[in-house]
Amino acid sequence: MDIRLALALAAGKAATAASRRLGLGAGSNFPGKVVLRLHPRATEKIASRLARGCVLVTGTNGKTTTSNLLAAMFRQAGLRPVHNRVGANLISGITAALAQASDLSGKPGGDIGLFEVDEATLPEAVRRLRPGLVIITNLFRDQLDRYGELETLAHKMDSALGEMESGSAVLLNADDPLVACLGASSAASLYYFGIECEEVGEGVLRHAADSKHCRECGSPLDFAVHFFGHMGKYSCPLCGTSRPRPHFIAERVGLKGTLGSTVTLTTPAWKTTLELNIPGLYNVHNLLAAAGGAYLLGLDEEMVRRGVEGYVTAFGRGERLPVEGRNIFLVLSKNPTGFNEVIRTVREEGSDLVVLAALNDRVADGRDVSWIWDVDFEELAPLPRVLVATGTRAWDMALRMKYAGLDPARLEVRENLRDALRTALSRTAEGETVYALTTYTATLELRRLLTRLGAAPGLWEER
Repeated sequence: MDIRLALALAAGKAATAASRRLGLGAGSNFPGKVVLRLHPRATEKIASRLARGCVLVTGTNGKTTTSNLLAAMFRQAGLRPVHNRVGANLISGITAALAQASDLSGKPGGDIGLFEVDEATLPEAVRRLRPGLVIITNLFRDQLDRYGELETLAHKMDSALGEMESGSAVLLNADDPLVACLGASSAASLYYFGIECEEVGEGVLRHAADSKHCRECGSPLDFAVHFFGHMGKYSCPLCGTSRPRPHFIAERVGLKGTLGSTVTLTTPAWKTTLELNIPGLYNVHNLLAAAGGAYLLGLDEEMVRRGVEGYVTAFGRGERLPVEGRNIFLVLSKNPTGFNEVIRTVREEGSDLVVLAALNDRVADGRDVSWIWDVDFEELAPLPRVLVATGTRAWDMALRMKYAGLDPARLEVRENLRDALRTALSRTAEGETVYALTTYTATLELRRLLTRLGAAPGLWEER
């Protein structure tokens, strides 16, 4: 036995137990930092012993939902995934998940690693984990103070894919022009997923769309169909670069507001219609990414279907939670494209709504909140009978909503999140819903508050 590794894992397990007792959401990274301090190569040593290797899921939006869907499919196939399911997606979080799932000799208790990976962490994750499959969901402008411009991030991710080995695979979003062009120099096999149902497209490309130019020659792209953000069917009129033909296709999509969607999914071997109980067109992409990953790993139609049917909404990603005779619809809204899609979904609920909008500017959110001026809040403004603005930048949100056209008489500001929740609930009749649109750390805070109220399971609880 490697004594140094055993000591590192024992310390990591103790740190995990302490984090759970203290109810620390951030504690899912801390145990990994403890392990790596004592044994810097613990991640590689444990991961190399996983019989089915590792799968990495990365991208701006959809990492948590895609990896959780894939985990549900794995379990239906009898696989035991080692999974950072609470969303700690830096190397420290991945190490913590590996340590918790292993005995003191470093032998993992699962057979396949499934790790959500921060976009900027992908190069290090590929080097350490040597994945057999990498899934990239999308690239949107997000946390510019940390990631920089999208082209810089795409270049780093492309370099990471170039380090993948022959026999591995990369699954890319064909509808994202920036993602679809990645991996050209990789030894891995490239596969694509995308939406073919043009009926769910939008009429025009939104001003918040990010990747509107050809990565090959820099010319403006022509979009035949826009799905959301810069997602769509596109081609370059100058050099001829175009959207690749996807292997995993949403042939038909029926959107049902906050209730989810009906999706006809086609793979190279089979076709099926699934009821997806998480809302938004962006979650159709997440379904395609998960189903495509499952297919590439040898899972069949029935395993995919059962995984989707039994899926429980990921933490804060469209959860509907009962509290005091009302419902909280909690959905993470962290960047312009994501927020626009949440607004598009909420529009289906009609008007006379109670909305809680929480804007934080902590490190994990990004300190710069100027991105809210690129969100189409003008489409949200007619919907609420009351909107409660909260968070560390509550007044910035209130100002943005005023400029969006929201009647000030329907706007309330409560900087304290507990006060904001109480205000929103007091304005909601029994049986009605509070639509909570929250940035990353605000989602964690509200979720912890709802756990204390008995409305939601804790961070560490299996569901």
